[in-house]
Amino acid sequence: MWWVRKQNTEWLPWYRVPGFKGKVSEAEKRQLDAFRMQERHPAASSVDLPEEVRSYISRLELENYDFKQEKAANGSLFVSVLGATILGVNYFGVHIQPVASIWPYAFGLLLLLAPWFVNSREWQRNADELHPRRHGGPNMTDENIRKEWELDFLTRHDPEVGSKT
Repeated sequence: MWWVRKQNTEWLPWYRVPGFKGKVSEAEKRQLDAFRMQERHPAASSVDLPEEVRSYISRLELENYDFKQEKAANGSLFVSVLGATILGVNYFGVHIQPVASIWPYAFGLLLLLAPWFVNSREWQRNADELHPRRHGGPNMTDENIRKEWELDFLTRHDPEVGSKT
């Protein structure tokens, strides 16, 4: 149905994502795939980290999540207040005569309601980004540690190339 979100069927590593525009050759991608196919990746996992580091990383992730959610909610609130202001000015005629046309009312109502549909989509996207395991993705902390290790490996392995991403 049109209101059900389409779920990603397969999770891909950062260098295999279709829109990736980095300088990683196919041989290097195969080498990184070999690291990922091992039972234990050479990079540390979050379980290997000390408790203080894990709590610090968790706090940073939650602060980032809160910032994104607050940004989405504040934007929707601002546009809704703008829509309510347009409706109020058109209906009560503050320093302007009330308008007889329906279009300013429709525009104000659109600005009042539409941002909350966008906000719910943003809210869900941010929640899925924080907890991708619900949709078959890996633990993002472990994935980001692997990504940093792999980037470091690629730059140490090929020192003449400064950046792979």
